[in-house]
Amino acid sequence: MERKRFLAVVMTVMMVISMIPSMVFAAAPSGELGGKLKIKGLAAVGVVVSADYAKVTPEEVTDEDFTFSWSRQTGEKELTQVGTEKTYTITQDDLGCRLVLDLTPVDGSGLTGTLTAKTLEVAATEEETKAEDTQQAETADGTEDAQLEETADNAEGSQDSENQDVDRTEDVQQNAGNEQEDGSQNTEGQPEETTEGTDDSQMKIYTEDQLQVDENGNVQTDGSEKDETVAGKGNKDQKTYEAIATVEDSEDQICDFGTVKSDLEDVEAQYVQITNTGNESLNFQEISPEHFMVQDIIEPLSAGESVSVWIQPREGLEPGEYDDMITYRTEEGIEVSFEAKIAVEGEDDSSDDEDLKPSDEPSAEPTETPDDSEAPSAGDNANASLEAQSLEVNTGSLNFSDIEENYTQANETLSVTVTNTGDGTVTLKIPKSDYFEVMNEDGSEAVSGIQIAKGDSLMFMVRPKTGLTKGDYSDTLIFESEEDSEVAAQVTAEVSVKEAEQEQITAVQADPESFSYDDLKEGYDTPEATTITLTNTGNTTVSLMQPYAEYFDIGELSASVLEPGDSAAFTAVPVTGLKVGNYLDSIQIAQTSSEGQEDVLTTIKASATVSEVKKIYKLSVTPEELNFGKAKEGYSEAPEAQKVTVTNEGNTNVTLNAPSGKNFKIGKLSATELAPGERCTFKIRPKEGLKAGSYTESVVIDNEQQISAEVKVQFTVKTARKAKIADPADNKITGISSDGYTTQSKITFTAVGAGMDNESPGKGDVRYVPYNWKVINTNSWSSAPYTAAFGITKAGTYTLTVTFDRQKYNGSEWENTGEQDTKQVNFSITQAQTVTATPTPQPNGATAKSAVKTGDTTNITPFVIILAIAAGCIVGVVVYKRRKK
Repeated sequence: MERKRFLAVVMTVMMVISMIPSMVFAAAPSGELGGKLKIKGLAAVGVVVSADYAKVTPEEVTDEDFTFSWSRQTGEKELTQVGTEKTYTITQDDLGCRLVLDLTPVDGSGLTGTLTAKTLEVAATEEETKAEDTQQAETADGTEDAQLEETADNAEGSQDSENQDVDRTEDVQQNAGNEQEDGSQNTEGQPEETTEGTDDSQMKIYTEDQLQVDENGNVQTDGSEKDETVAGKGNKDQKTYEAIATVEDSEDQICDFGTVKSDLEDVEAQYVQITNTGNESLNFQEISPEHFMVQDIIEPLSAGESVSVWIQPREGLEPGEYDDMITYRTEEGIEVSFEAKIAVEGEDDSSDDEDLKPSDEPSAEPTETPDDSEAPSAGDNANASLEAQSLEVNTGSLNFSDIEENYTQANETLSVTVTNTGDGTVTLKIPKSDYFEVMNEDGSEAVSGIQIAKGDSLMFMVRPKTGLTKGDYSDTLIFESEEDSEVAAQVTAEVSVKEAEQEQITAVQADPESFSYDDLKEGYDTPEATTITLTNTGNTTVSLMQPYAEYFDIGELSASVLEPGDSAAFTAVPVTGLKVGNYLDSIQIAQTSSEGQEDVLTTIKASATVSEVKKIYKLSVTPEELNFGKAKEGYSEAPEAQKVTVTNEGNTNVTLNAPSGKNFKIGKLSATELAPGERCTFKIRPKEGLKAGSYTESVVIDNEQQISAEVKVQFTVKTARKAKIADPADNKITGISSDGYTTQSKITFTAVGAGMDNESPGKGDVRYVPYNWKVINTNSWSSAPYTAAFGITKAGTYTLTVTFDRQKYNGSEWENTGEQDTKQVNFSITQAQTVTATPTPQPNGATAKSAVKTGDTTNITPFVIILAIAAGCIVGVVVYKRRKK
């Protein structure tokens, strides 16, 4: 081969090699998605919007690299997909909502991660959207000035940091302008963080999506957070959710229904006005308070609107005082509360079904008392509310019979019973009167200072004082509480003193004067009663005493005071259960003389004969078994007593003995003597303070006739569950490295609250939940996971502090107790080694930015050198050839 040809071949090969980089196909973008995605187009009905990749990395991504998902945001987190094309035309249904664009790389594209962008709230017209964008741009300009000042304050930092701050400021200016020109909307896709203003030159808190981490784990801060700050501060239309409750005719906002009887059907409803004082609609949830019925708010309540709802006590409330806080809750997390109260009075009940009191029966053995209970002391009344005291009397008037003048002592005494109907013991003050004497039941003088326990009664005797002259006398006797004079009960006493009459005749005639029952059989049913009529045949008024007999039941007199010529009647019948034999009674009709002696006015003879019959003894109980269920050990109140009925099914009277139990309290028999067919009742309930275990007994009802019946009772005490109380010492912070970090490190940590692993809480359990964390700024968590990441751009030693809320489980949900615990961990930040690249000057920034990039990172310096050598060889050959010619 000739030398010329060889040289030409060599030069050709070198030129081909030097051109290899320019012949390589432009490589497709690859790597993790970063930067900021925007939406191009105004957020208005009818506008077509699309993705804007101006600040997305890696550069030169196109629509062909992604799949698209357009969604309508109707709440804080509720998304409804509305499109999957590259562009989306905003519809009328989107009005007032924000549109969310999610980009996902197509399979095999070499890209990873996702990008999200949001529009502003969709307006009806483009003019409304432009007005809102203009307002945000003005806010961005104000933010720019503040950031420029901040950049100047940070002049002591590295040169690279200054350049980054300047670039970020320029981005703010450019973004503000671009958003006004083309309608592109800068979005973050991140919730706002609650922070306290501090020195941003020392620290910048990044969210997870804002952190850009390179392959070495270092944080890359390209200044995008500045843009986000400007965009975030541009929104002045902050949503507020607030409401208040107003109770009609109540300055204290209390629905007070006062004091009512146990029948609540006639209690009128009261009304409460709920007003939405925020700027957003409220959606109320249904509620059902325990002691009151309330009206639910069904329709959404718009901003500024009010609604009137009724409230009424529930029927069937037991006697007592009820004071509840009624709370309406909304789906937006707002609570509106007001107070409702009512006092329900119980009706008098002296029947056999009255609840058993511990003082009603003797106990075979001491009653066990739980360790955590204390018996009430005599001084408890000192702390009782005076407003809870109440007194009642059984009659409002005492009308004495007329007294003749010059009497030595009134021969008539009337009774009045004072009952403590309040909630505590009352110290009674005895009334004073000029005309009447107030005495104890035994006739002794009544003095003030007598105490009446809750529910108890005292009987007092009242009679006219000696020495009253002719005339009519009336006085109001007031029984009042020494603790509170406004707590009182009164009775009016009246008596007339008449002129004495001469030759008074006192006589009473009985019809019939005698009667008898001669054909009774042992175990007989009660025969028809005999009616005896008494007639005043004298010329003076008589006050008859209630007659009585040993073997006959005597009915009440139809009248006890008889004027001359008046009559009264009563009935007499043999008592039930007389044994075989003959019975004779003398029924005396008497009155009390002026000397206090009984004057017998007449006597009625009564007789009965009982013949023997075959005796049958048989008892039955209903029910035969009682099950009191289960209770937890340490229960504060025993199960309610249950009633047992005992029936005499024989034909002979029986005398019952009081039943007893070991672990059960047995009430008194309502009757111990039962005639054939008669019944009596008693109550049973478990004793207080029983330990864990199963208790089964047979309560026997026996009698003197050696027959019996029994009822089986059962009660189970379960071992009490102990509350799980988390130890605040177990609160901790994990993930912070003891080796320290650099100014380019991504710092991730997790807050772990003690007791957070309690998945099946019980009432009284305690746990700790992370609330907020702080290095320089304070940031709050709203829900799990309690993890956060941040970066710090200035070297130094820092302290991470996490605050934990103490919560207690109330049986249905966790509630904050108001107590908190804090944990801290220290870490250090060192300055990362910075590599500064010298940028190549461009004649026009916009033109340079739009130049095509292949994505090939091969170093082209060796190829440039080879190309230069090849060009030199060509020039040398040409020169050499010309000289040779």
